[in-house]
Amino acid sequence: MAMPNFGDMMKQLKQAGEKMQDVQKQLEKITAEGEAGGGMVKATATGNQKIVAVTIDPEILDDVEMVQDLVVAAVNNALEKASGLAREEMTKAAGGMLNTDDLLKNFNFGQ
Repeated sequence: MAMPNFGDMMKQLKQAGEKMQDVQKQLEKITAEGEAGGGMVKATATGNQKIVAVTIDPEILDDVEMVQDLVVAAVNNALEKASGLAREEMTKAAGGMLNTDDLLKNFNFGQ
């Protein structure tokens, strides 16, 4: 039985780490938009789970409780979509080498 080549393994791990760093940079540029109330409230999240914009239709501002509920729903929708995009990017970068669900949990994405 042949011994594994640890030099090659270390090189592959280093390359995988570099790919993940590249993916992290890409995720900052990817955005997903979530909405609620038929588009009355919209939220935009980056692929690394940061909310970068919230838009509220001025016509609904007189109902504070509804606005609050719609903002929460829109933000959660945007974060779910951004998490899905992050999962796709991580899966592409990992090329099937890593369990991306575990990796995303380590980066606090999703779940």
